[in-house]
Amino acid sequence: MLAEKAFFHPDTMGGNSIKAVLPAILKVSGALRETYSRPVYGAPGGIPSLNFSSPGGIAWIETAAGGAASDPYAKLKQIARDLISEEVGDAEGNASVIAEGGAAATAYARLQFEDLDMQARQRICSALLRYCELDTLAMVMIVQAWRGMLAEADA
Repeated sequence: MLAEKAFFHPDTMGGNSIKAVLPAILKVSGALRETYSRPVYGAPGGIPSLNFSSPGGIAWIETAAGGAASDPYAKLKQIARDLISEEVGDAEGNASVIAEGGAAATAYARLQFEDLDMQARQRICSALLRYCELDTLAMVMIVQAWRGMLAEADA
């Protein structure tokens, strides 16, 4: 609702979904880019994570050509691909790359209705947890950026 009524950015193209608002917010919030471009997510002593752990941490935002911030969901696809074992067949392997709601819903349905081995179930479950955590983090990022904007406006 707030994205629809109070935050206007041409890059959202009128959309108010997380995936429309987050890239636009990243363009206007230097503090957000600075925080999440450092590898602190899931790192010991950094921002805690239940589903991502890395001794060196994860930097969700990378600077692309021209200084634009990268899409954190693209990073999720990259991490998921890195986790996929070559021994797992295409059907189960592709389920590990969940980076949008439709894929998440399909993966959840697979858990309910398909006869999957335990390894495939665990991969799908893990991918769903990572996707849900990133969606939650995206909401947190948006609120952090808005709070920062309000603080700057009050100063």
